[in-house]
Amino acid sequence: MVEGKSKKVVKAYSVEHEYNLEGLISDYTLLLKAIIEEIWGNIRWKEKKVNRRMRIFPVIPTSKEFKRNIRNSALKNWEYASHYVDSAINTAYSIFKSWRKRYRKGIAKRKKPEIKRAFVYVKTTLFSYKDGKVKITIVPRKRYVEFDLKQYWFWDRVKNLNLGGIILKKGSITFTFWHMKEIRIEKPVGWDANLLSFDGYDGKQHYKISLKDVYTIHRAYELKRKRIQERTQKTKPKTYKRLMAKYKRREWKRVNALLHKISKSISNRSHIFEDLTYMKMKRKSKSRKKNRQLFKGDFIKLQKMIEYKANWNGYCVIYVNPRNTTKTCSRCGFVMKTRIGAVFKCPKCGLSMDRQKNASVNIFRKGLGMWGPGVAPNGDKTYDTLPMNPEGAEVDASQSVGMSRPPTLNPRRSPAEFVAEAHL
Repeated sequence: MVEGKSKKVVKAYSVEHEYNLEGLISDYTLLLKAIIEEIWGNIRWKEKKVNRRMRIFPVIPTSKEFKRNIRNSALKNWEYASHYVDSAINTAYSIFKSWRKRYRKGIAKRKKPEIKRAFVYVKTTLFSYKDGKVKITIVPRKRYVEFDLKQYWFWDRVKNLNLGGIILKKGSITFTFWHMKEIRIEKPVGWDANLLSFDGYDGKQHYKISLKDVYTIHRAYELKRKRIQERTQKTKPKTYKRLMAKYKRREWKRVNALLHKISKSISNRSHIFEDLTYMKMKRKSKSRKKNRQLFKGDFIKLQKMIEYKANWNGYCVIYVNPRNTTKTCSRCGFVMKTRIGAVFKCPKCGLSMDRQKNASVNIFRKGLGMWGPGVAPNGDKTYDTLPMNPEGAEVDASQSVGMSRPPTLNPRRSPAEFVAEAHL
């Protein structure tokens, strides 16, 4: 185990409510859109040389005078608590900060961020919290809404935690709780994400989590939506929209339930993942059919779920650059120019191994190098991958694809049964 650092860990719980808050939610959303429009209109674009190329980067206005003018303008016809205006300004800048970060990576386009869902972010100055009771100010000294958290099922989990920001929506409210926790790396396992499986390695043995059921759900509902589109899109447009929304929601629920079960099963240890944001950058160069096929595994969402649960339990999650992880020999560090087939065969040392297992070994070693001292020899061009023999033996049949079958996760089995089999 390697000691880590203290980190603010957040957990959220959503419940339904019966308060009529449509006016506040609608006005807040319109205000947020107007602030985003104002900030976008005052952005300056600056050229900068990156990797021998000239790129244009945004410079977001952050002066006190600019923010004060936005606040004074918004307060003129605002009938709710003034702190909602401050909340909208802070939310808008958070959105732009996230957009700028993604733009620099090449993920986001040079396009104004948009608000697609109506909500209100209730900052800590807009509510009081004592003995499990939350009192939110809508209009000062006139209108309040109250919630007793002791009545909800999650009270025993959060009674000793700090209450953070609150998100109000039509018919639902989300409470966020936080506490400082030491995030450590313990029993790490490196995972190679693939369309139908998650292949892992922890320094001693290999693991395999099947994502075939996730893919099957997406594929089944894709065919169902196609049939609905062929039969009702032109002749019955209202029925078409209703059925599409119904099956989209049903697909989301089934996939999420399965991903939550998988992530909960392996959240009791540290994890090393590939940083798959590069996949979004390459969408333009791929066909629409390939993009749909690729993301039916939902491995990016699964990574985030595992990170959320593992951090809450005090375990570290590391993201590494996936470059050459499938083309590098995990024994000698040789980097192949191309990779063909399901078996990795090293022309230098003769290692013959399943390519997904080989990649998981490289990801595991690369992640440990990022966390602690570097593990790659000086001058080695293996992208921080340590040459090693993952099986601890000479090259033979035991290192080929024909080795014993690793444990897989059946969605109909309990997480405890999966953990017992996989020894996680």
